[in-house]
Amino acid sequence: MKKLSERKKLLIYKVLLFVFAFAVAFLPATASRNLEVNSRVVVEMLGVDGSDGGVEVTAQYVMPTETDGATTKDKVTVEGKTLTEAVELLNTALGRRAELGQCSVVVVGSELDPSVLGTLMTATDVTADVYLTAATEKAKDLVGDMTDFMKKSGATDADFIAYSAKKAHIATVTLLNFLSDLDSASGTAFVPVVEMLESDDGGGQEGEESKSGGGGSGSAGGGGGSSGSSEQSGMKVEKLALYGKTGRTAVLEAESARGVAWVSAPIEKGIVTADVEYGGDTVEAVSARLIKKCAEITTDAKNGKATVRLKATLEPNGDKFNLLDTKGESASKAIKSAFADKIRGEIEKAFSDARAVKSDPLFIGRTFYRYAPAYFDSEYSLDKVKVDFAVTVELK
Repeated sequence: MKKLSERKKLLIYKVLLFVFAFAVAFLPATASRNLEVNSRVVVEMLGVDGSDGGVEVTAQYVMPTETDGATTKDKVTVEGKTLTEAVELLNTALGRRAELGQCSVVVVGSELDPSVLGTLMTATDVTADVYLTAATEKAKDLVGDMTDFMKKSGATDADFIAYSAKKAHIATVTLLNFLSDLDSASGTAFVPVVEMLESDDGGGQEGEESKSGGGGSGSAGGGGGSSGSSEQSGMKVEKLALYGKTGRTAVLEAESARGVAWVSAPIEKGIVTADVEYGGDTVEAVSARLIKKCAEITTDAKNGKATVRLKATLEPNGDKFNLLDTKGESASKAIKSAFADKIRGEIEKAFSDARAVKSDPLFIGRTFYRYAPAYFDSEYSLDKVKVDFAVTVELK
């Protein structure tokens, strides 16, 4: 009996020793991890503006609340002589480390030097595949408006990007692609401009549909950057900011912005409308949905000429197709011709408007550089190159 009692004591000692060892090994690490988490704040959106003093950075961030599992959004603005300094000041302003690795959107202001964005990728935790959007004026104001709207509606930065990049006729761009385009032979990059929609009390813009292309522009994301007192009711993306080496060169309106997207963006969805003449009548605003598209640019250095070719597959969208005998050969030909003319007009306008400000968002120059480098070095000029546009449409 005495031996059995000693065995029980020894077993108890072993159990207590194991518990003590577990506590020593794991509990301090757990406390340390909790302390580390509490010392950081996740930045979801970053606004970058040029300023007289250098760079102004506005961060939309999320922090945990006292409610279990809940978070809250807020924003803070700092200014530094360089972007690196501004990010360090951001940490100080928040009293925690700003975690930039999960940032999904970077908003650029109208006065920003694009070289700053290269520093953003190399000197911070912002990833190369983060999406860029542009404010009409100040990125600071746009981030503020978007933050207020998202807090009210429950929308997120990820919602905006997912919709804009995949389901709308919008030329979205990542940070890496922007820098690559800007450094290419065309010397041009683009960023979608985001504007806020206001309630009827604040200007009556809500629900206004784009007249240029048929509603393909996204009204699920964006912001204009007017931090007035009117109520924000939504976001839209219809315009495109063009950039050169020294900064923003112009803003393309909706029709030209759609033209750029047809050629230079991997759009997968979108709506296009056209007036179809058939049987002596005109059916206005016939709507079709993009299924897929393929664009290519070929060069003819001997004649100083380029040809932009686009093939788009569309499917009927809406009731107006019922007014047309889509199965008949003549009706099908009229529909394809009308949509091809519409699309070609948007691309031609994009090229014309951009060339007027010495920008090349269709990347004609880059194509000559790749496939006719001798001609590009000796003779190529955006002002003089001849460009033809060929568009074919298929109906599904």
